[in-house]
Amino acid sequence: MAKNLEAVLRRCGAYYLSGDLFYQRLWYQRLSQIGFRVISVEKLPHHQLWDLRLYGTATAQAYLLLTRPVAKPHLAAPDLLVKQFQVEIQQIAQDLGTPLRRDCVQVIRKGTYFKVILLWPRGKPGRWVKPEKKAEAFSFLIQPWLRQNRN
Repeated sequence: MAKNLEAVLRRCGAYYLSGDLFYQRLWYQRLSQIGFRVISVEKLPHHQLWDLRLYGTATAQAYLLLTRPVAKPHLAAPDLLVKQFQVEIQQIAQDLGTPLRRDCVQVIRKGTYFKVILLWPRGKPGRWVKPEKKAEAFSFLIQPWLRQNRN
């Protein structure tokens, strides 16, 4: 069995995933689990500054507004969704190993798009962007057939 695996790895090449973007991928995974569509996660090379760009789906907004308890001081906030998201970012950072102070997180919302800027010491500088899906030839071949054979 081990010889078969070695033969396959020699023929196909070994799978290698660089550790440089480890925390960027962790942020992506955690925010995707909530329901956000992550556009990019970047740690800038200066001052431990992180820049996260997200699209807030209805699932993510419902999670923040309906399933997370709201603190009394946040009830008077002009945008409750932003405050809830800021608390969620602090919780994620604490789960990943280093807690964030309240003044180290800034959440900016424009419609359904969010930009999160935070000061967090973990990780190496770098940018993670979701890889684009390649168009498949099958979908282009079947579309004309579906148009012809539609009810």
